Amino acid sequence: MAINKVFIKIRFLNYLISSGMLFANTIYIHRISAVTQENIDIPKVVSYRSASCGCCKKWINHLRDNGLEVLDNIVVDVSAIKNQYQIPNNLRSCHSAQIANYTIEGHVPIESINKLFREKPNINGIAVPGMPLGSPGMEMHSHDSHSHDYENYKVVSFSSNGKKKIFDKISP
Repeated sequence: MAINKVFIKIRFLNYLISSGMLFANTIYIHRISAVTQENIDIPKVVSYRSASCGCCKKWINHLRDNGLEVLDNIVVDVSAIKNQYQIPNNLRSCHSAQIANYTIEGHVPIESINKLFREKPNINGIAVPGMPLGSPGMEMHSHDSHSHDYENYKVVSFSSNGKKKIFDKISP
């Protein structure tokens, strides 16, 4: 009977030690991902997409893979979100997001989001109009060839006064 109690205590202590190590490693992984993000403090991303959009989910995974925390909101009417955040019609894409006071529209790459938070310009947000081939979430991988015909595309900034300008140029 005494041997069983000792055995149970040892198993419990092993469990506690293993749990502690798992927790410590989880914290260490998050610390590493912050370093890969140029050590820029970027708040939680609040994303809005329709349930049927697969490329939107891939874009969210792109952000998560680069260390950002993303709240994935599936909504019935994405256009209502676009209207709420005053995204110009000619810059709209399939999904929208809010990061702090900035609106992110479409397949904006992590590099442009890093630039946004590094420079902190006085704008409403940035957008990748349409769905350029090769942008995050719009990658196409051919089984026949390793070559890709990805498009060069522009990230456009927009302000509440209607002003738009090129924020970033992407050459995949």
